[in-house]
Amino acid sequence: MSSEQIPVTPDVHYDIEAHYRAEVRMFQTGQYREWLQGMVAEDIHYWMPIYEQRLTRDRRPDPTPDDAAIYNDDFGELKQRVERLYSGQVWMEDPPSKIRYFVSNVEAFEAGNGELDVLSNILVYRNRRQTEVTVHTLGREDKLRRDGNGFKVFRRKLILDARVTQDKNLYFFC
Repeated sequence: MSSEQIPVTPDVHYDIEAHYRAEVRMFQTGQYREWLQGMVAEDIHYWMPIYEQRLTRDRRPDPTPDDAAIYNDDFGELKQRVERLYSGQVWMEDPPSKIRYFVSNVEAFEAGNGELDVLSNILVYRNRRQTEVTVHTLGREDKLRRDGNGFKVFRRKLILDARVTQDKNLYFFC
């Protein structure tokens, strides 16, 4: 993202935040099919790269989609993950975790052709069974496309802040 990007208007910013609130509500209520059909473009690239923590003198380029990743999904792969959740075959989510999402620091910029570049921070609080609690913080870089009266995400990059997680799995959407 360049420093010369044009911020969206306050009305568009409000609409984007409302879109994210609706998305989080779908995640928290298990409406994954509805999320996939209503908020995700069919040309999606949903990506959670693996970053290495390195000394300043040993800097390397940021990961690319060709590198190893936690998630590197297209629409078909997202659909498979969603359907697995409904199948009862995801043992790590049976019974389902209770997850709460917090989206903040939303910055949105016009990218041309009805597209928007949106940055945000995510806090994911997950409770499983009685004693398993995990908290994840992530940076999120989205590319949204206007779609009717709303938006669809067609690029999502999730940057997990922790280099090592104590969680048993990262089987959640955000």
